Amino acid sequence: MPDRERINKLFDYSLFKSLAHRRGRRFGLGYKISDGITDYVSEKEPVPLSDLETAILCWAGDGVNGVALGEQQLITGVMSTWNGRTTPCPCNNQNTAFAFINDDGIFFYNPPDAEKVVEIETEEDRDKILKIFKEHTVKVFDGRPQFPAEAWLKSNQWFVNAPGSTLFLPVVDLTSEYINFLLYAFEHEGYYILDQMKGKPAGVQKWIDAGRFDQGFSVPLLMFETFVFNVVVAMGHYKVQNMALACEAMGLGNFVWAGFTPLIVLGGTPFCRGLGATFITGKDGLPNPVAIRGQLTSFCPPNYKNMDEAVDALVAEREGENGIFTSNFKGVTPFKDWQAAQKGIPKYSKETIQITKDFCNYVYEEYGRFPAFFDAIFLPVGITVHHLDIDFYDKYYPSEVITEEIRNHMKNWHE
Repeated sequence: MPDRERINKLFDYSLFKSLAHRRGRRFGLGYKISDGITDYVSEKEPVPLSDLETAILCWAGDGVNGVALGEQQLITGVMSTWNGRTTPCPCNNQNTAFAFINDDGIFFYNPPDAEKVVEIETEEDRDKILKIFKEHTVKVFDGRPQFPAEAWLKSNQWFVNAPGSTLFLPVVDLTSEYINFLLYAFEHEGYYILDQMKGKPAGVQKWIDAGRFDQGFSVPLLMFETFVFNVVVAMGHYKVQNMALACEAMGLGNFVWAGFTPLIVLGGTPFCRGLGATFITGKDGLPNPVAIRGQLTSFCPPNYKNMDEAVDALVAEREGENGIFTSNFKGVTPFKDWQAAQKGIPKYSKETIQITKDFCNYVYEEYGRFPAFFDAIFLPVGITVHHLDIDFYDKYYPSEVITEEIRNHMKNWHE
């Protein structure tokens, strides 16, 4: 079957059929279970995902599908990029990385900016899914990496990193949305942030004294950072849910899980290189991942000289010479008349930017890290995708747990 036809069938597949059958299916070709309940040794050789299968899953989880609309977000300045993804992002902030591990190595998928308001609109546009994957996926490590057993929960060790499987790992950066939301909150919401651990305002006492903030209107630092953490890490879960639904349409097995140690998988121990993250140590003595070289950079030292520079860099993405809110912006926007729309977008005041810098410097100087209580870069969840050994399921489970798409997968996708 030609690749175009395979992709077309997916676009015709019902979302609600995927929802009806969405299920974790853990037993792949070449696997072995010895649990005393469903003991089984697969007699079949593992079959890795093809480039087309991997490309479709990457697009489902992290693909650019056009441009965001930004209703009301422009007037508040909270919009982070015009690129639209297949999954939602807080304030459309997309400072993330999308890694996957297979028999050939560790890779990162980096789709380019959108070229159209709706990127995949025609059958011909669907060819971009594989084309973009081939042109914008980079290998950073040769061969399947060997992780220590401590990287995984014991209950997951039997299937993790198995030959033929692909493990997809969305990595998120907290600092970009953290600073973005600080700018918005200090400009529009009217509260300041209280460091409840130290019992004092977080770097903004002079602004309280000057009347910018009401002394009685504050949010605890830990509460604020927890809010940012929750909205940012949700991006990873959205991505793997999309991929799980795509697996149903394709007839692939998958298992969404988070039973791993991010510190080890990211590369923060001597046990293994992992994804190759760079770490610093805060005053708490704990390692804090701040970058993945060439793939993801957080807005904090040592990536920037200080937090002033980090805040300036984020503001420049919006208001700099070619920022997304400027008349010089060369990318695609959703507006019929960008020049007219652009004129109505206000800039953050110099005072708000300085308050944000004062706060960020306080956190970094007090805690030796930014954020204070959460890692700058976080790995919240993953999804393992593989070809299933149907004989195992036929032995132990009712026939309806294996869909027609799964039973016909090899014929439809590998012949």
